[in-house]
Amino acid sequence: MRPFRMVAALMLALLAPLDGQTSEAPRDPLVVTLPAPPVTDATPADQPALPEATARQGLMWKISSARNTVYLLGSIHLGSGDFYPLPEHIEEAFEKSNVLVVEVDLRRLDQTKLLGLLSANGLYPLDDSLWNHVSADTHQRVVEFCQQHGVDAEAFARMKPWLAAFATSFPSAATMQQNPAPGIDKYFLDKAGDGMRVESLETAEYQVRVISGLPEAQQERSLRNAVENVGQSVEELAQLQTLWLEGDAQKLEAYLAAAMHDEPEYEKRVFADRNPHMAERAEQCLKSRDRCFIVVGAGHMVGKDGVVHLLRERGYKVERVFAPQ
Repeated sequence: MRPFRMVAALMLALLAPLDGQTSEAPRDPLVVTLPAPPVTDATPADQPALPEATARQGLMWKISSARNTVYLLGSIHLGSGDFYPLPEHIEEAFEKSNVLVVEVDLRRLDQTKLLGLLSANGLYPLDDSLWNHVSADTHQRVVEFCQQHGVDAEAFARMKPWLAAFATSFPSAATMQQNPAPGIDKYFLDKAGDGMRVESLETAEYQVRVISGLPEAQQERSLRNAVENVGQSVEELAQLQTLWLEGDAQKLEAYLAAAMHDEPEYEKRVFADRNPHMAERAEQCLKSRDRCFIVVGAGHMVGKDGVVHLLRERGYKVERVFAPQ
């Protein structure tokens, strides 16, 4: 397994914790310790450029019943300027819809409340420390990471391993964005405005608890992977975004399978346990008169436990929607 993939996979799965780490959010120095690098018009020399796809596909499916049609769009929660404008067939499907269903409605996310959630679930009490919960080797690697990036290692001392992993990983993610752009979820939330009904599948509280509830040993592995392979993140994120632009569901499934190969508990909590509820909401739309456009992390779409497979098992017609040739 390529180590950074554990963190990169979260960009295909969880929305609220990522939004809580953006540069626009209010910052608690105990929660967000590493500033994102400044955004410039120049592309860093070591930044992989996203390739020009011969056909910009995205990852969208059409689910049909005798009564209705629903569109399912797999999202990457960390966007790139190369995504926009989105492929015409995706924009047209959205325009045909009257209900937008997302994981979390970011427009209604109380940032102060989210930071409180991150503090409650991601920080140790004042009489405890991260160093009491990780090995001496992990402690040393975090210290070395901080020295390399000019950060006081004690800034991490209150953080639980999962939050420390996020804090070390996302500055590198930010460096790849030549043109800052919203994730696909936020893009459609902005397009929906006040004239379209928007529904959330989950709450920020739930998403934070999904990741913070992972076993401590798993959290430590994620932290070690993050600090040991921070330079790899730019390439991994570029690869994820390229897979999305090309609409290659099989390669995305293989990417996630490699990331989750040795971490069945991680895969179960972050992906498999949440997929049935997403499939259930799509089925409710199919049984109603609502024309739903559902946007959830692309990692929820693929695989034997994915939403697409679950809906096929329930007898619905499921088709990939491709750009016209």
